[in-house]
Amino acid sequence: MGGVVFLNGAWLPAGEARVGIGDQGFLYGAGLFETMRVAGGRVPLLDRHLERLARGAGVLGIALPLSAGALRQVIAEAVRRNRLEEGALRLTVTGGPAGGGLGRAGEWDEHGATLFVTVRAGRPYPDELYGRGFTAVWARARRNHLSPLCRVKSLNYLDSLLARREARAAGADEALFLNGEGKLAEGAATNVFFVAGGRLCTPSPEAGALPGVARGLVLELARGAGIETEEGAYDPDALLAAEEAFLTNALMGVMPLAAVAGRPIGHGGPGPVTRRLQDLFEGWMRFGDMIS
Repeated sequence: MGGVVFLNGAWLPAGEARVGIGDQGFLYGAGLFETMRVAGGRVPLLDRHLERLARGAGVLGIALPLSAGALRQVIAEAVRRNRLEEGALRLTVTGGPAGGGLGRAGEWDEHGATLFVTVRAGRPYPDELYGRGFTAVWARARRNHLSPLCRVKSLNYLDSLLARREARAAGADEALFLNGEGKLAEGAATNVFFVAGGRLCTPSPEAGALPGVARGLVLELARGAGIETEEGAYDPDALLAAEEAFLTNALMGVMPLAAVAGRPIGHGGPGPVTRRLQDLFEGWMRFGDMIS
């Protein structure tokens, strides 16, 4: 992370930006973030990210300090100032400081929110990964599918970070969560899709899946291509028995899922539905409804 960042109305070199120790995001994880892909100097999924941010702010009771239009301008300016052609942009908003800097939990208001935008240059995932696909393990922890936090992209991210650490220790790329009822929920940083009987299946938000921005676009693209889709609650064996599977997030797009816990999915590589949706997704990112 470097370059020029936006922090509460000011543009600063990344090394000079500071958030106070009384900030509710630092003390309690009271905040939200959106990580967006920059492609060709644009943020193609920007409107969808901002819509999810607004929904999450409503759930947490955080008043966004800028309108959607002002946020679009800030993001466009961050891309311009950093001469960012390919990379990632992160928008973070927290409850801000409260209680005279003492941080009394839950006391954020519309005047106290902290908002910052940071960038990172470069393609987030190397091309060779899309050829071989990710491998995954089952996370030891469970997603609490009854928690409202499952439906927002909050700063409470430790379960996912610990699960990713488990995956790395096992030589895998991702960890997959089951929910409290033992149903498939999502990956630590991804949504999960699989193909069964020619139908594209993915866990529903009610099963504990974050309503991912890339997830939503993939469902739209699949339906537009005549691929039958289904959202529901699935046993982990349904994934293991699938014809093919893939993972999504806004930075990676569509990533084949080759194996889980050492068991190959399908033939252990990208399948035809995965490849088709990869092409459709990347085409949309380059030539679709893009925001400059």
